[in-house]
Formats: sequence, structure tokens, C-alpha cells
Amino acid sequence: MSALWVLLILFLYLASLFLVALWGEGQGRAFAQSAHAYTFSLAVYATAWTFFGSVGRAATEGMGFLAIYLGPTLVLVLWPFLHGKLLALARTHRLTSWADFFFLRYGPGALGPLTALFLVVGLLPYLALQLKAIAQGFLFLSGGKEPIGDVALPTALLLALFAILFGTRHLDPSEKHPGLVLAVAFESWVKLLAFLTVGGVVLLWLGNPFPHAYQAPELLPLLRPPEGLAGHLAWVSLVLLSGLAFLFLPRQFHVSVVENTNPEHLRLAAWLFPFYLLLINLPVVPLALWGRLLLPQEHPDLYVLALPLALGRQELALFAFLGGVSAATAMVVVESLALSILISNHLLSPLLLRRKALGSLLAWRRLAIFLVMLLAYLYFRLAGEAYALVAMGLISFVAVAQLAPAGLLGLFWKGATPQGALAGLLGGMALWTYTLFLPALARSGWLPKGFLEGPHPLLHPEGLLGLQGLDPITHGFLASVGLNLALAVGVSLFTRKGPAPEGRTGELGELAALVGRVLGPEAEKAFREEAKTLSGPQAVALAESWLSAAVGPATARLLLLSATREAPETPSPFEALLEEAARESREVRAYARALEEAKRELSEAYERLKALDQAKDEILAAVSHELKTPLTAVRALAEILEANPDLSEEERRRFTALLAKEAARLSRLVEEVLAYTRLQAGVPLARSPTDLKALAEEALALVEPLARERGITMESQLVRVETLTDRDRVLQVLLNLLHNALRHARSRVRLELARTGQEALFRIQDDGPGVPQEARALVFEPFQSFSGGTGLGLFLARRLVEGLGGRIWLENRQGGSFAFTLPLEVSHENPGGGR
Repeated sequence: MSALWVLLILFLYLASLFLVALWGEGQGRAFAQSAHAYTFSLAVYATAWTFFGSVGRAATEGMGFLAIYLGPTLVLVLWPFLHGKLLALARTHRLTSWADFFFLRYGPGALGPLTALFLVVGLLPYLALQLKAIAQGFLFLSGGKEPIGDVALPTALLLALFAILFGTRHLDPSEKHPGLVLAVAFESWVKLLAFLTVGGVVLLWLGNPFPHAYQAPELLPLLRPPEGLAGHLAWVSLVLLSGLAFLFLPRQFHVSVVENTNPEHLRLAAWLFPFYLLLINLPVVPLALWGRLLLPQEHPDLYVLALPLALGRQELALFAFLGGVSAATAMVVVESLALSILISNHLLSPLLLRRKALGSLLAWRRLAIFLVMLLAYLYFRLAGEAYALVAMGLISFVAVAQLAPAGLLGLFWKGATPQGALAGLLGGMALWTYTLFLPALARSGWLPKGFLEGPHPLLHPEGLLGLQGLDPITHGFLASVGLNLALAVGVSLFTRKGPAPEGRTGELGELAALVGRVLGPEAEKAFREEAKTLSGPQAVALAESWLSAAVGPATARLLLLSATREAPETPSPFEALLEEAARESREVRAYARALEEAKRELSEAYERLKALDQAKDEILAAVSHELKTPLTAVRALAEILEANPDLSEEERRRFTALLAKEAARLSRLVEEVLAYTRLQAGVPLARSPTDLKALAEEALALVEPLARERGITMESQLVRVETLTDRDRVLQVLLNLLHNALRHARSRVRLELARTGQEALFRIQDDGPGVPQEARALVFEPFQSFSGGTGLGLFLARRLVEGLGGRIWLENRQGGSFAFTLPLEVSHENPGGGR
């Protein structure tokens, strides 16, 4: 595809965003301020990470990508209540960011500027991710061979221009921007439609990928839930991390709080936004599987573009590229705007006030947008090519999560102190830098590779205190946020809140004049109208909220010192709102926990009933089928003997032997079914002192006739071991495994018994063909027969061994080799076995 053609389409799409935003500022203002536009603007959460990176993560790590969207979905359960209280605070005090909230909650100090500076640094990887996605997609479609940053810089500059035109027309950032909201909502529709179209066309042309995936052993792990403690911990950590990021990302605060025109919109957003996340994730796994099956040589992050091209659908690939561009540009515009407000309000305005240049703050805010874009581009060029899209985004998510302890404790715990919040944030920032940010630069070649080893084994950047087995993101998140929370709580418990700021009062005329000098004559007129019925302290609070939104809370408080005087102490409206929010939040959390517990218990009971019903059906079907064959044979042989009394002695002996063989088979099937029934009923163990060597010799004697009949040599190597166990159940396990070995052996079966530590180890080996690779994972499941029979033998063996407190497994050896252990010291029992 021609690079000029792709570039033209890209810039035409960016131009359409300007048109949509202009319409939203004019005739489309009513629609831009509707509940639906508000809800779809929240989908700025779904970035290029979602559009390209989720498919790449699913293709390499499986279902772990879902955790990134489960977190926000769970947060939205409490969305109307939590954000309702946050909106009440934001409307009263015209908050524009969490840094403003920190100033309001903890008072003046280093917390606000530190938060602003850290968020700028922490979100650079996330902004760089968007630029990387656009550049990668452009070069892939155009077949370019140049460095992938060629198209990223002009795109970043155009998006900076868009953010300036539609986000910084006035100094007051708490003013609504309907054009910006409508453009973001429009892009949410574009990326959803593009993603669903690509997924639908690929499925229509190629069909269902799951049957093919089940036949490819290397793809089966992608369809399974996480395994082991590290896998489950990573899953839970990602759910928690994504939920915190959804709450504390500056762009999410901007669209959900600053741009909210009606609190009632929260009701629609609480269910419609999770539904949007569900829809946009539907094609992820099918696209990932088809990409792995058909295009294993391609980068997984580009499967969304590569699959349409593989089908010969260039127009679909171009549409997919525009969907990815829409996902990236919406995030870049809103995030850069939010960060520029943070920079101007908490870093620039105090400096400009000292230099008496506060009038240039709006120009500096616009310049900050360009600065953020250029820094993101620089990070992309320095480190972006060394990381996959999702990994870059997760680094920023962990940075944003550092706001959670100070933010949530400030909302719901009156004991949180400024010293505790600052200590927690500093500790979390330091560990984030050491465990995630600097390793990212080291992997990109901008720091020595030796940094990844750390100065000491206990100070390994990706394995602090010798912790092993966790992926770097999970490790960095748990370490940094854990230290952050511990310091915030610990320091707060040993420090006291500072004295409340002195109450101030002032004359309406002086306050209005101050507002007019900073915000302009229209703001002065509106302030006079709104404050004319307020008392002096109330008018000061209103003026402070207006000025805080424009120049930052610290600068606003300094400005008000010249127009106000000390007043008698009055109760803080913030404290009342905070106390009410905490009380209702406790009630909501208790109610939500009760509902979740009831739901979990009902779900578990339903699953148990369903499993029992299914097991009943399966056992009835299997037993009826398996019993039919020997019963039919016994009946036929008996009829032959009865109808032919003149058979020769040799024929009669042959038929009698067959009759005995089928009767023995029938007896064995009945015994397996009875054993299965006893296990399901939970019959308790009958423990007694048992000589395991004598028991093994008895099992060998019982199967010797069958081995002799089949011409198989029985070998053994047994040591004397005694333990307290259920003798009959151990004998049944040995017989099941020996019969299984005899069924598959060519010439030899070997039974071993040894003592290993506090366990007795049995091993049964045969020289047969062994268990096929694709059947190894199912070999101990019920009704999974690979050589005839009910398929209960190995399942019963596993349940019996686990019920006795031991372990059983299939070894990776020549032929078939099963091993199981029995404890020599039993501290508990589980009559039913199971896992």
C-alpha cells in the first residue's frame, strides 16, 4: 500500500476530528453534553493498548489481557456512589485533578507539585505507547523500512494543536469542552466499529479458530486460566492495578469529573461502559489465535493489521489502522490536556506569580501541551522500541497507582495526615523508578545492562529481597504500592494533622475584582451574580474555588491573601462532605460484600449440583455401555454350551475359559463402579498398620495369571516400608495401575517400592508405547479411556491416593510410567480425595 496514500488517509481522519469538535462546540452542543456522549467519552480508557496490544498480549500470554478490563468493571459497581461523592467535592471546589484534591484534603505543601511532576514522568511511557502504535501501523501498511518514529512526530504535533484549540480556549480548565468530549466519543465509536468489523470479517472468512487451536499444543496454554501461585497473583494484581488506574488516570478524572455536566449521567455510564468494554474485547482471542496459526512470523501487536492483509482485504486493513489511530489519538489529546493543567496549576503558576507574570499562564499551559508531546516522542525514541505495547502501558499504570493510597485514604479515613501521604508517595515513587522505569531504560540500552542485576542479590530491581517467579510488572506494582500504603498508614498513625487553615472573609467587590483580573470581565460578572447572597467566608470559598481551577489551589490561596482578612473559625464544607461520603461508602461496601458472598455461595451450590447431575448421567451412560458387552458375551457363551451338549471336551474347555474371562471382566467393571460410588459418598478411611512390601507382593500375585496369559514378565524391586493407611484402598490403587500397565505392555512390567524422606514411593513401569502427548493432561480425568473400559481406573487411582494424603503423577519416561507416594506420618485425612 502506498505510503503517501496511507499518510493522506491519516491526516484526513485527523482533520475530521477537528470538524466533529467544531460541530460539538456549535450546533451539536446539546448532544455533546448528553449522557451517551459522556459515557462513550469514558472509553478513552480503551487506547491503542486495547486495539493492538490486547491481541498481542492474548497471542503471547493468553487470557491475562482480560484482567485489564475486569478492574474497571469491578470499580463501576460502586461508580455512582464513589464518583457521586467525588463529583460533589469537585463541583464545590472546582477540582481539576487528584493533585487539587490532595491540596484540598492535606493542605499546602509538596504533595501537589510532587504529584504533578511524577504523573508527567510516569505517563510518558503510556503516551509513547500511542505514538508507537500509530508509527508501527503506518510503516506496516506502507511497507516502510525506515525507523518507526517517522510519522509519530507530525502526528503528535497535530494532536497537540487539537488539544490547544479545543481544550485551552480559556484559562479556567473546569469550564466544559463539549467539542472535545464529542470528538472523544466519536473516536470511541470508530475504534469499536473497526475492531468488531475486523473480527467479524476474519471469522467469516476463516471460521472458528478454537478447533484448530485445540489441535495445536503450543496454543492450548493460551486458552487456560493462570496456573500456580505466581500466575494467580499476577492475575489478581492486574485486576487491582487496572481498577486503580481507571480511578486515578488524569484523563479519566478529566472526562468523568471535570467534563461531567450532570451527575445523573453516572447511572447510564455504570452499566453501558462495562458493556462497551465487553464488546471491544470480543474479537481479541479469535484474532490472536488466527494470528498465531497463520502468521507466526509477524509481531503479535500487528495481527489486527496483518490478518486483513493476509486475506487480501487492504481496505479492511486501512479501516483497522484508522481504528487504532482513533484509540491512540483520543488518549493522547485528553491525557496531554490533563497533564498540562497539572503542570500549569501546580508547577508553573507559583513561579509565574513570584515573577508577576501570571497573565501569561494560558500561553504556558498551551506550551506545556507541546512539551508533554515532545517528551513522549523522546521517550518513544529512547525506549519505545524495546517494549511491547502492553508492557509500556503497564509501567504507566503502576505509576498512576501510586496516587491510590493518598487518594483513597484521604477520602475515607479522617486519620490520614499530610506527612503520611507524602511519605507514602515518595516511597512508592522511588520503588517504581527502581523496579520499573530504570529497568525499562536499561533494556533499551540507555543504561548499562548490569543495572538489571542490581548491586546485591537482595536488591535485584525485578526481584527485591530475593523474590523469584513474579513478572516485573506484578513485582513492581506489589512492591511500590505496598510500601506506599504501609508508609501512608504508618506515618499517619504517628503524626498529627496540621492546624486547620485560618478562616478568611472579604468584601464582595474586592473578591470580584480579583476574579476579574485573573479570569476576565465575564467571570467577574458571573461571580458577582453567584456570590451576592453569600456571607463573607462563603464568598471567599467560592472565589478560591474559581481561582484554584484556573491557576492552581496554592496560587489561588496566595492571591486571596491580598483581598481577604482573618475571620472567626467556621466548619469546613469539605469535612462535612468527606464525612458523609465515608459513611455512605461504608454502607455501600458492606451491602456489596453481602451481595457478593450470597452470589458466590449460590454459584458454588449451583456448580456442585450441575457437576453431580452431569457425573450421574455420565456414569449411567458409561456403565450401561460397558456392562452390555460382557453380559452379552456371557449370555452368548452360556447359550452355546446349553444348545450343544455334544461339544468336544477341548471346545467345552475353551468356551468355559471365555465365560470365566468375561465374568471376571464384568466383576472388575462392577468393582470400579462401586469404588467410584464409595468415593462420591465420602466413605471414611479404615487406617491400620500396613506392610507395604507385603501388600505389593500380594498385588503382583493377583495379576500374575493375567500376565502369564499375555506372555508378560513381571519384575519387582521392593524394600520393606510400614505405615498407617487404608490397606484395601492401597491394594486397589496398585491393582488398577498394574492392570493398566499389563494392558499396554509389550513384554515387561516392573513394580518398585522405595522410601523417600517421609514418603513411600511406588513406581509402575511398562515397555509399551506410552501415553500420547495430547492425552497426558487428561489421563487422570474420569471417563477418559484410550484403550477401552470405563476410563475410571486411573481416575479412581488418583482420587484414592489423594484421599490417603499422597500424590500421583505420570512420569516422562520411555513407555508408560506412573508413580505415587503415600505419607509415612499422616496429620489429616480427606476421605473423598480430590484436589
